[in-house]
Amino acid sequence: MPDPLVYALIINWNGREHLADCFDSLLAGTYRNCRFVLVDNHSGDDSITFVRERYRDPRVEILALPENLGWSGGNNRGIERALDAGADYIFLLNNDTAAASDAIEKLVLAAEANPACGALAPKMLLFDAPHLLNSLGIECSIIGSSWDIGVGRLDGPRWNTPRKVLGVCGGAMFLRSAALRIAGLLPDFQIYLDDLDLCLRIWNAGFEVWNCPEAVIRHKFSATMGAGKRRRQKYYLNTRNRMRLVMRNFPASQLRRVLPRMLLGELKSVGRGLLDGEYWKLWGHAKAWGASLAYLPEAWRARKRYGTSARFWDQIRHNVLFFPGVDLPENGWYAERSVNGEQVRPISRTATMPCEGGQLRITLVNCYPALGGAEVEVFAGGHVIARLAASERTEQTLTCPEGVLEFRAHHVFDADETGELCDFGGWLRVERA
Repeated sequence: MPDPLVYALIINWNGREHLADCFDSLLAGTYRNCRFVLVDNHSGDDSITFVRERYRDPRVEILALPENLGWSGGNNRGIERALDAGADYIFLLNNDTAAASDAIEKLVLAAEANPACGALAPKMLLFDAPHLLNSLGIECSIIGSSWDIGVGRLDGPRWNTPRKVLGVCGGAMFLRSAALRIAGLLPDFQIYLDDLDLCLRIWNAGFEVWNCPEAVIRHKFSATMGAGKRRRQKYYLNTRNRMRLVMRNFPASQLRRVLPRMLLGELKSVGRGLLDGEYWKLWGHAKAWGASLAYLPEAWRARKRYGTSARFWDQIRHNVLFFPGVDLPENGWYAERSVNGEQVRPISRTATMPCEGGQLRITLVNCYPALGGAEVEVFAGGHVIARLAASERTEQTLTCPEGVLEFRAHHVFDADETGELCDFGGWLRVERA
């Protein structure tokens, strides 16, 4: 029996600078029965020319769209093409990703071993910091706010057990064609939450959604909201689309519990906007509610067409309303904070910094002594020049050569134990002696 046919759809709009990393990694893959389609949303750069001239592999195809249809619209055109071509699986990929050589092979093996699985989430890592997670699936609160599982956390064995998840991040989304033929295509949300909406319909269609940690994708992820008009538009679309998500997919039997929590969430959001002086958020919420009321007929048609069920309800988060947030390091360093009256910076498992040479005073603080001692080694030129260990606090003065200093933590303070947003290796202050 031939291997299942996979269509990998690389959605692109003016992303020429990302395409080499993406296509080079895909074409080096071990799974052979695969087609790679550049789904180009009417780019104004030379993306199409670049792919056509650089990749003369017969497995590479180009779907040039006559206008920018957005993430959902462009991917839907690609999905339709793949379904018409008889694809067994469809792999949606953002253009700013790179796949491990065996990623598609691992996804196919996992899907073939579990016919009930309609969608799979690979392990997505940060492109330039692959020791940190980007996503292992999607979580969602009772009011429709969603976020990536594990985002910003340190990768490790604890994340390597496959499990059911509510949804899959659209940046790398592996889909069974048979599930799509029942659940339908991506909704017209413009952007944000369209990936989760499809996954809820896959659940409602009788399939399951799992993650597949063996399949690794690196992604050039950004957690920023942007600024100005872009930030306001993103805020509005997220607010509007979580309302659409609830209206289209949540079981009617749970709406009496959902609606009061949605009202509470709106009051909290508007109140926070007022306290922070961000009065534009009030207009964003007002627009979102108006758009949602106008969307009621469309939501009703979606519910009638695709049905709803409580099959996914046990995975909805009831203990939080909104995304708890994410903190990402720069060169391994997190934002400065005050601990017992002194300014320190938390580090990830490792951190680096340039050094002009000379004497430095390095302070290591342990914010959670009940969870064990903090221990950090300092490297220069690949050699250990100091070891700092602290049950609460320690300090050393070092003579350091010019170059780059690296700090490596021996013990990681897990976010699940500390209640922080991320995992820390220690809290340091580095200053001239």
